[in-house]
Amino acid sequence: MSRKNFLFQKLVNSLLEHIRQYYELGDDLPSDVVLAKQFSVSRTTVRKAIEYLESLDILVKSGAQKTLVAMPEEQDYFDVSLHTKPKEKLVEEYFLKLIQCGKLKPGDKFSELELARQSDSSTVAVREFLIRFSRFGLIEKSPRSQWQMKEFDEAFVDQLYEVRHLFEMHALSNFMSLPDDSPYWAELKTLMEKHQAVLENIETRYEDFPRLDQGVHDLLQQGQPNQFINEFYDIISFVFHYHYQWDRSNEKERNRVAAHEHIAFMSKMLKKDRRGAMLAFEKHLNTAKQSLKNTAIL
Repeated sequence: MSRKNFLFQKLVNSLLEHIRQYYELGDDLPSDVVLAKQFSVSRTTVRKAIEYLESLDILVKSGAQKTLVAMPEEQDYFDVSLHTKPKEKLVEEYFLKLIQCGKLKPGDKFSELELARQSDSSTVAVREFLIRFSRFGLIEKSPRSQWQMKEFDEAFVDQLYEVRHLFEMHALSNFMSLPDDSPYWAELKTLMEKHQAVLENIETRYEDFPRLDQGVHDLLQQGQPNQFINEFYDIISFVFHYHYQWDRSNEKERNRVAAHEHIAFMSKMLKKDRRGAMLAFEKHLNTAKQSLKNTAIL
């Protein structure tokens, strides 16, 4: 697959996922200029992707207006799995998946050779990734190319929270400075409505919350992205939202509380109440910090 064709297919997949997460039938998508900036591609690539979505009868164009008339389905996505990824990226994706699935837990040991075989990568790529990842305090080196998953302690949580607080409060402040016609405000409103729908049926839909949770925090970062912050925030977000020591026995109540807190600060944001939003968001971050401490092995 050529790089140009892969970029087009990747953009189509990103647009489809973006539509599924943030839009409802009848909504209008932003202009090509806004989409190009949002997804860091050219307007030409955006136009080709929009034309493709038209051919799938997902969008209908009328002049510059692009209206959503059908929700994307799984068969609409391109299979880009065969496109060659950097070996280190393959290792990272596989490693994080092992943690998220609970196959690597605190105290577990694993070898570079084992991880290389499982991720279809090289031991060199594995070693480079693990050395970089070890900076975050989640793993430590053992003799003979062995590694071990580390346990959390209170100091780790406190330090991680300090960085998260800095990044996310900065993101919220930047988001509140967006112009009123920014498409991100509409996406925020849609996310709040989805939160409300989950809360109305929390007994059966509490497992839907983590996806909304990630969507809110991702949206704040997307408002005015910073490539340096994004690199570190990926790991911070991973630890807070998917970390491997959570006790799921209290998941329903934890998600209920977090959803209420999300709605509290999102409603303040939509009212352009900067101070109210900052205070409500601070409360949410503190709750998340305490949840992480409660589930850490101290």
